[in-house]
Amino acid sequence: MDRSEIHSWLSGQLGSLLEKEPADITESSRLFDDLDADSLDILEIIVALKEQYSVSVSDGEAKVFLAELARFVPDKSFQSDGSLTDEQLAEVASKLTVGTMIDFINDRLPADA
Repeated sequence: MDRSEIHSWLSGQLGSLLEKEPADITESSRLFDDLDADSLDILEIIVALKEQYSVSVSDGEAKVFLAELARFVPDKSFQSDGSLTDEQLAEVASKLTVGTMIDFINDRLPADA
Protein backbone atom coordinates (compact mmCIF):
# COMPACT_ATOMS: atom_id res chain seq x y z
CA MET A 1 0.00 0.00 0.00
CA ASP A 2 1.43 3.36 -0.92
CA ARG A 3 1.47 6.62 0.98
CA SER A 4 -1.33 8.21 -1.05
CA GLU A 5 -3.68 5.29 -0.35
CA ILE A 6 -3.01 5.54 3.38
CA HIS A 7 -3.50 9.31 3.22
CA SER A 8 -6.80 8.89 1.41
CA TRP A 9 -8.08 6.39 3.98
CA LEU A 10 -6.83 8.43 6.96
CA SER A 11 -8.26 11.69 5.56
CA GLY A 12 -11.63 10.00 5.17
CA GLN A 13 -11.54 8.68 8.72
CA LEU A 14 -10.43 11.99 10.19
CA GLY A 15 -12.89 13.93 8.06
CA SER A 16 -15.79 11.81 9.24
CA LEU A 17 -14.68 11.78 12.85
CA LEU A 18 -13.80 15.47 13.10
CA GLU A 19 -16.44 16.81 10.69
CA LYS A 20 -13.84 18.15 8.26
CA GLU A 21 -13.64 17.91 4.49
CA PRO A 22 -11.21 15.07 3.68
CA ALA A 23 -9.88 17.09 0.73
CA ASP A 24 -8.80 19.82 3.18
CA ILE A 25 -6.75 17.39 5.29
CA THR A 26 -3.14 17.47 4.15
CA GLU A 27 -0.09 15.60 5.40
CA SER A 28 1.02 18.75 7.19
CA SER A 29 -2.31 19.19 9.02
CA ARG A 30 -1.62 19.01 12.76
CA LEU A 31 -4.03 16.63 14.48
CA PHE A 32 -4.67 18.67 17.61
CA ASP A 33 -3.98 22.24 16.53
CA ASP A 34 -5.34 22.31 12.95
CA LEU A 35 -7.97 19.56 13.02
CA ASP A 36 -9.11 20.03 16.64
CA ALA A 37 -8.73 16.36 17.54
CA ASP A 38 -8.76 15.38 21.19
CA SER A 39 -7.66 12.26 23.06
CA LEU A 40 -11.01 10.52 22.48
CA ASP A 41 -10.66 11.13 18.75
CA ILE A 42 -7.21 9.55 18.90
CA LEU A 43 -8.68 6.49 20.61
CA GLU A 44 -11.24 6.19 17.82
CA ILE A 45 -8.46 6.40 15.21
CA ILE A 46 -6.61 3.64 17.09
CA VAL A 47 -9.69 1.41 16.83
CA ALA A 48 -10.06 2.22 13.12
CA LEU A 49 -6.36 1.43 12.55
CA LYS A 50 -6.77 -1.94 14.21
CA GLU A 51 -9.86 -2.73 12.12
CA GLN A 52 -8.53 -1.48 8.78
CA TYR A 53 -4.85 -2.41 8.90
CA SER A 54 -4.53 -4.76 11.88
CA VAL A 55 -2.11 -2.22 13.31
CA SER A 56 -1.64 -2.95 16.95
CA VAL A 57 -1.05 -0.23 19.48
CA SER A 58 0.14 -1.68 22.76
CA ASP A 59 -2.90 -1.50 25.04
CA GLY A 60 -4.96 1.06 23.14
CA GLU A 61 -4.30 3.97 25.46
CA ALA A 62 -3.77 7.42 23.96
CA LYS A 63 -0.61 8.00 26.05
CA VAL A 64 0.97 4.80 24.73
CA PHE A 65 -0.05 5.69 21.19
CA LEU A 66 1.46 9.19 21.51
CA ALA A 67 4.67 7.71 22.89
CA GLU A 68 4.82 5.33 19.92
CA LEU A 69 4.11 8.15 17.49
CA ALA A 70 6.85 10.28 19.08
CA ARG A 71 9.51 8.36 17.20
CA PHE A 72 8.06 9.66 13.91
CA VAL A 73 8.13 13.31 14.97
CA PRO A 74 11.16 15.04 13.40
CA ASP A 75 12.26 16.39 16.80
CA LYS A 76 14.65 13.63 17.89
CA SER A 77 14.59 14.71 21.55
CA PHE A 78 11.46 12.61 21.98
CA GLN A 79 13.15 9.42 20.88
CA SER A 80 14.52 8.17 24.16
CA ASP A 81 13.50 4.97 25.89
CA GLY A 82 9.81 5.37 25.03
CA SER A 83 8.77 6.72 28.42
CA LEU A 84 7.78 10.34 28.13
CA THR A 85 6.68 12.81 30.78
CA ASP A 86 3.23 14.37 30.54
CA GLU A 87 4.86 17.60 29.35
CA GLN A 88 6.71 15.75 26.60
CA LEU A 89 3.52 13.93 25.59
CA ALA A 90 1.72 17.28 25.32
CA GLU A 91 4.54 18.61 23.15
CA VAL A 92 4.45 15.49 20.95
CA ALA A 93 0.69 15.87 20.58
CA SER A 94 1.08 19.46 19.42
CA LYS A 95 3.52 18.35 16.70
CA LEU A 96 1.60 15.36 15.37
CA THR A 97 0.58 15.68 11.76
CA VAL A 98 -1.35 13.51 9.35
CA GLY A 99 2.02 12.73 7.77
CA THR A 100 3.27 11.45 11.14
CA MET A 101 0.27 9.12 11.29
CA ILE A 102 0.95 7.92 7.75
CA ASP A 103 4.57 7.16 8.68
CA PHE A 104 3.36 5.26 11.76
CA ILE A 105 0.88 3.16 9.73
CA ASN A 106 3.42 2.54 6.97
CA ASP A 107 5.95 1.35 9.55
CA ARG A 108 3.52 -1.27 10.86
CA LEU A 109 2.16 -2.60 7.58
CA PRO A 110 3.55 -5.87 6.26
CA ALA A 111 5.94 -5.40 3.34
CA ASP A 112 3.50 -7.00 0.92
CA ALA A 113 0.49 -4.84 1.91
